[in-house]
Amino acid sequence: MSISRRITLYSTGLLFLLLLVVNGSIYLSFNHLTANSELERVSNQAKSIASSIKHDRTVTARASELLSGYVPTNGIIRVIRDTGKEAVIITKDPDLRALPSTFSLSQHSEIIHHNNNPYAVASIPVIWEDGTVVALEYSEKMVAYESTMNTLKVVLVVASIIVLVPAFLAGRSLSTIIIKPIQTLQNTMERIRKEGTFQRLNVSEKPKDELEQMGETFNKMIEILESNYEKQRRFISDASHELRTPLTVIESYSKLLKRWGKHDPNRLEEAINAIHDESIRMKNLTKQLLLLATNEQEKATTLSEKINITAITTETAKKLSVAFDRDVSVTTHTEYFVLGNDLQLKQVLFILIENGLKYSKAPIQINIEKDKDYIKLLFIDKGIGIPAEDLPHIFNRFFRVDKTRSRQTGGSGLGLSIAKSIIDAHNGKIEVASTVNEGTTFTLFLKECKDIREEIK
Repeated sequence: MSISRRITLYSTGLLFLLLLVVNGSIYLSFNHLTANSELERVSNQAKSIASSIKHDRTVTARASELLSGYVPTNGIIRVIRDTGKEAVIITKDPDLRALPSTFSLSQHSEIIHHNNNPYAVASIPVIWEDGTVVALEYSEKMVAYESTMNTLKVVLVVASIIVLVPAFLAGRSLSTIIIKPIQTLQNTMERIRKEGTFQRLNVSEKPKDELEQMGETFNKMIEILESNYEKQRRFISDASHELRTPLTVIESYSKLLKRWGKHDPNRLEEAINAIHDESIRMKNLTKQLLLLATNEQEKATTLSEKINITAITTETAKKLSVAFDRDVSVTTHTEYFVLGNDLQLKQVLFILIENGLKYSKAPIQINIEKDKDYIKLLFIDKGIGIPAEDLPHIFNRFFRVDKTRSRQTGGSGLGLSIAKSIIDAHNGKIEVASTVNEGTTFTLFLKECKDIREEIK
């Protein structure tokens, strides 16, 4: 059964039960009040007759005449002795003589049923002419009561139908309104499955209810999936392109060696060097790809090491200064400590310093300072800079501002992407500011490990 139908049935069924309880309560309450009113009326009538008998001691001789004036059209008056025998019976309907009768010395009233008809009966003891105590019984068919209750039944049933039918239609419309966005979502997901394309729902800019919020959440999820899919597709494409180039070089020189290289020492040496260089390049590229994949899969990096970021920065800067025969200076006022992974943070430092050395002939300046709860490292170079339109993309995999220049410097376009993935895993952040032909500044933020500083001091 569909959700729409269940909502309609449940809402209508609940309303039906509520009407049943309310109508039942109304019917029973009205029945009780009306029955008591009828019993009170016949009791008063019986009292009136008893009062007449009390003032007229010669009632026996003219009982029929006296009681006939009180007998109702649809009723009967009887005088019952203590033996249970009926002394007097006055009625206009002979069939009423079959009504059951009992002698009682107490005044009471009740409702009895005879031939499926309700009768109000009132009994009151009176002193008969001969001094004996008899029971005066006054019985009357409850015509008005029966008619009123039947009318009430019809009114309640009709009123219930008048309420239930619109409620059913309203419930059906409401369920359709509620289910429509869900059906739209289902249809969209089905189209995505069949067509293999990313599609979105049409929702307002400011969701008004939970269903529109669900649609907005779905669209955001699709955006993330589409973005990840596009990154994966681009990654595979770029990786294939990067690997194809050295493979092409290796293949070309292999063919060259196969044809003439064995007998030409110069070509043999050239081919061996080219194949060796491209193999090293492929090895480094593969290593970087694996490292990048590992960093993304292991977001929960072990951050249990308490690291002197000042010391490892100075150490890395010194090594690269010697390797490149360039000036790399580190400026700081004290030693700072962070919580992280020593090897990974050294790799980030290596990537950022090497990046500055490759694209700048001027000295590299590194400043370490405190910024609230973070330790801030600024890597400043006076190189050629990065165009503003390229800044949002420099952390993307394989992105290079100038592919020709990157080829010359040996870049693969993965260094900054690896650095950012490591910093993200350390719950830090990395920012960049650059001006073409003036230089670039990378700013690294890492959470300070305060307890270590306090122990050192």
